[in-house]
Amino acid sequence: MTVERRSEPRLGVAMRVGLALIATGIASAGLGRRALSGSGADVPLAVAFGCVAILLVLASLQRPPRVSAWIGLALAAGIYIATAVALAETALGMVAYFGAAAFATWRTAPHLRAFTVAAFALWTPALGVFATRGDTVLPMPVLLAAMFALAYTVAALVDPSRVHPSDRLRRTGFGIVAIAIMAGLFDRHLAVGSSGLAPDDLLAMLVAFALPLLAHLRVRPATRDVVATSLVLTTFALVGLVCLSVVPYHADAVAAVHRMAELFLSGQDPYAVFDLPEALARFRMDPELATHLEGRAVLHSYNYPALSFLVVAPFVALGVGDIRWVYLGGVLVIAIVVMSRLRMAWRPMALATIVGNAIVLRQPILAGIDPTWALLVIGAWLALGRAWLSPVLLGLAFAARQTAWFVAPFYVALVWQRSGPREAMRRALIAAAIAVAVNVPFFARAPERFIDGVSAPILGALEPDGVGLVRFGLSGIGPLLPRVAYGALALVVFAVLLAVFVRWRRGLTSAPLVWPFLPLYFAWRSLQNYFVLATLFVFVADEELAPEVPPPITR
Repeated sequence: MTVERRSEPRLGVAMRVGLALIATGIASAGLGRRALSGSGADVPLAVAFGCVAILLVLASLQRPPRVSAWIGLALAAGIYIATAVALAETALGMVAYFGAAAFATWRTAPHLRAFTVAAFALWTPALGVFATRGDTVLPMPVLLAAMFALAYTVAALVDPSRVHPSDRLRRTGFGIVAIAIMAGLFDRHLAVGSSGLAPDDLLAMLVAFALPLLAHLRVRPATRDVVATSLVLTTFALVGLVCLSVVPYHADAVAAVHRMAELFLSGQDPYAVFDLPEALARFRMDPELATHLEGRAVLHSYNYPALSFLVVAPFVALGVGDIRWVYLGGVLVIAIVVMSRLRMAWRPMALATIVGNAIVLRQPILAGIDPTWALLVIGAWLALGRAWLSPVLLGLAFAARQTAWFVAPFYVALVWQRSGPREAMRRALIAAAIAVAVNVPFFARAPERFIDGVSAPILGALEPDGVGLVRFGLSGIGPLLPRVAYGALALVVFAVLLAVFVRWRRGLTSAPLVWPFLPLYFAWRSLQNYFVLATLFVFVADEELAPEVPPPITR
């Protein structure tokens, strides 16, 4: 049974967690700005994701620099104030907001300052208050509840009285996750408007007031944790329900997976007969939503490994007409799995990186980008001490989506350093065998179409897109380099990060799970779903946040 640890968090641990939360807030603010302005992916969004990458690097260090909290504050203020300058009549309100953030941060104990910055960075309703021309986005009662959540959290952090460190940490965590649920609700209102107070509005208001009260009640820690987690996840599920009830399929990825499942269930060879334009027509979607090649030709093949559609096939067989419900359930499972493997004090903050993360709401839930690979990678990481289960789960992740492939070198390097080359190679072979076993039946039936489709996201001549470095070239800020140049740059960054990890592993914490995705910022296609749970990975791979020392590797 997990017990509540009654001690002061170490400076490095608190700083790492706080930086992950700040990064979550900046990513959500960048996406909020895009929604408010009505633009597509643009340079400000690429700048926001660049800030996220910087903070993730700092969050993976065993001892982040003491100025990291102030760096996070500067980056968050830059994103928010730039949004106000672009969208509001005046930026004075946002400047005052971050002036208050700077003062509160200065008044907070040094080892907790990152949490104060995170509270302000996560509070994306500030965009509605200070970066619009009169429309606050959230209904007034909900906005007042969001203000209360922020005020409570900041008060808990700057409180000069002699509060027990564990009590202050618990109150801070509950306040931050209350802010995060309000941020998620704000993003829902940006995506799906509602008149009056919707059910998720009412439940979010309850969370904003109930969690601070629960943080002060004298109840069993386990009971308090279950009640708080249940309230937050129920509210987030209701937010997702509202979104899925209103917004139809609008991304080619979800239509492709759904259509592949239908073809598989009908007994056809899915890779051989799949056609992306036909899949879009099947779900009455705009043909322009199809992924394009350079030169604007339309991609026709299916681009993902077989487990991507095998996971949803049983649900399609049962008559589920919208597979995004499956992905919403997958996100909730990810939250529950991660919560179960963290110390109680850190659970609310890890939960905040899911429910307050606009990428999560907009990619796995609204757009229907399959999160199965992330669930399997998390499972593999949490099962590192299990010599068979961990590589099997990793192999299944490889069989679900190519994004998981980037974890492989870091995983092998970590196991090599911990248990030697023989164990590392054994696990690599197991993972590869599982991935091949899942996909080989489909490869054997249509080898050319299978290779052409699965290799397309990495080697195909797809048109440039994303929230990374390529966005600057697409927008005319600097040259648009050839596709191979971006690929080479991403590969060099990947190799450098891997070498740094191997050389200085003892000075790093979550690097082997967080760093594999950072080079994708420099790629020809740097889609936001590549970074969907990067801030949560900081919690998953940081062993100091686990309830106990990981057990030795056993067979």
